[in-house]
Amino acid sequence: MPRFRPLLFAACLAFSLAISGAASAQIREGAYGVEGTNPDGTNYDGEFLLRTGPGGAWVGNWRVANENIMGLGLIQGGVLAVSFVVNGRPGVAVFEVEADGRLRGTWTTGGGMGTEMLTPK
Repeated sequence: MPRFRPLLFAACLAFSLAISGAASAQIREGAYGVEGTNPDGTNYDGEFLLRTGPGGAWVGNWRVANENIMGLGLIQGGVLAVSFVVNGRPGVAVFEVEADGRLRGTWTTGGGMGTEMLTPK
């Protein structure tokens, strides 16, 4: 019987990890506060609205400064990816959900990398 203890321990550990992963925060539809940093190091803030879109897609809408930026995205494997166009330049943003429900991400329009934290309202 002692030979099975390591297997029993491994099975219990795997089960615990599976349960804790199932209880983790998920990306949700709704309003978020935005805190970001541009590729040049300047900071910005604003709002982000995430809602379901057609055919399993998601629609994102940033309101930052005087800009209203619309994007189309998808959620897969706990990651939100959103494409957008700003000032005529295509861009992409990718966010991972944190345990508290905030979305931490990076974005680019080809001129360096920016960062963003989206906090649920």
